[in-house]
Amino acid sequence: MREVFAQRAQEMGLTVIGAHKGLFTYEDQYSQIAYRQLYTGFINVREEERHPTDGSPTPLIGIYTRPTADVDFKYVGYVSDFYQFIGNAVLCDRVRNSINSVGIPMLEEQVIMSWDHTRMRNEIIIQSSQNHAQAGDILPVMVINNSYNGTRAATVAFGLAMEYNNNRTIFAFSLGEMRQVHIESSTTEIRAAITSYMQVFSENIAEMITGSFNSTVSEDDMLAVLDVIDNYGRKRRDAISTLLAEIQPAGAGLPSAWQIFLAIVRYSSFEQNLNMKRLLENAAESVLVIPRRMYEVLDQLQSS
Repeated sequence: MREVFAQRAQEMGLTVIGAHKGLFTYEDQYSQIAYRQLYTGFINVREEERHPTDGSPTPLIGIYTRPTADVDFKYVGYVSDFYQFIGNAVLCDRVRNSINSVGIPMLEEQVIMSWDHTRMRNEIIIQSSQNHAQAGDILPVMVINNSYNGTRAATVAFGLAMEYNNNRTIFAFSLGEMRQVHIESSTTEIRAAITSYMQVFSENIAEMITGSFNSTVSEDDMLAVLDVIDNYGRKRRDAISTLLAEIQPAGAGLPSAWQIFLAIVRYSSFEQNLNMKRLLENAAESVLVIPRRMYEVLDQLQSS
């Protein structure tokens, strides 16, 4: 039988000094979190008014977060007793150590936290660029996602970074994404995945961009992609359509797959809602012309 949250708290990296009162905490440079066992009300009532269920523990663990110690904790939701916790810093350090062990320098990191500090996205740009005549310098990226509320499993995705109008645009593939079960097994798996991606990136990224540049998207297919984005909000569709008009030369006819991809990713780079950012990236990925070898490697990383 699977152990409940309190029984697994210490091995998951939570501080258990308050376990006697159902309190488990964790903090790092990104945020602070407290998990508390939730009980039924009411506790302080007269004996004759008590019900047998009053003060009983529930299978739910309350979540309280804050960015720093200078701010009060806020209740932001709950998880079940079987939630699997992994700290943001623990996950990021594991990926950094794997990158370092491969021997490739990291250029920079960009961390995005959700408003309630239950979600994190860390974009680690690796200093190993490929130059493309039309797209400029393209750098490989590892994108770490984690959540403290069970809405998303811990994942490590592979992607790319590029400059556009003096701004850095970052994209993460959903294909090839490693989920928590693989991340936690050993750093060897992460290191092997990084090595595989770096090889396929250097060998195939230029082919992917060229193929996407040379692939004209039909009007029906373009409208289908925009209709998907319309489901996420009309303003987003209109903004992406405006970006596409800026990217596509006047009178050039139908856009290429790369132009549509670039317009969506350019917009998604400013999106602060992490769920929405991922959905937009999925829409952008759907138009890419991914070389067979690259697809095979990413698919293998995802399913291994």
